[in-house]
Amino acid sequence: MRKPPATHAKTLRGFSIFKETVVFHESDLERRASKVIQVRKDVEAIYSQFPVLLYRDAEGVWREHICDFCVVFQNGETVAVAVKHARKSDVMADLLKRIKAEGFLRKNRNGSTTRGAVHDIRLMTEREATYGAYENAERIMRARRMRDDADYDRALALVQKFSGRFRFGELLRGCEDRAARRASIFLLIDNGMLVPETQGRIDDLTLLVVRR
Repeated sequence: MRKPPATHAKTLRGFSIFKETVVFHESDLERRASKVIQVRKDVEAIYSQFPVLLYRDAEGVWREHICDFCVVFQNGETVAVAVKHARKSDVMADLLKRIKAEGFLRKNRNGSTTRGAVHDIRLMTEREATYGAYENAERIMRARRMRDDADYDRALALVQKFSGRFRFGELLRGCEDRAARRASIFLLIDNGMLVPETQGRIDDLTLLVVRR
């Protein structure tokens, strides 16, 4: 893992902690992408600025690409993630194709190389890491930390009485602890029991349906 240098102070957006590992992000887009990845239940570990993969450019010259994130999934799959704005998608598609063609050749710190460093490499843009997706991930991760089992059971019993579409805010009516209830609703969304009808930031007006 490479810590972003101090010369990047103008773009550095800080870091987050995922399972006791510091995950650095050098831009607002990386910050959002990191959180969207972290909220997934099948992610075992995330490393930032790793690995360094080698490829040959159009002239056949060897180049290096430092991946923004390396994601290790619980099934053992390891995926490198390049985070770039969608306007660079065509350029990145060519670069990722060249990286794959070399068999995911990684440059090691001692100068040696290792083939098959990851199983795949993928591009993540603002289309996936939207502000809405980032905020939803933040709320879900907060809900996991403040889970109240008793209120979760009450919320679960309540939603099972609903049919059709209804607003998020309807589940807050009459509850004694709105913060606990709000967390319970996000946990029900996290568990797939409640499904937002549309994509975007989830708020009190979001239409939900119950997955039977």
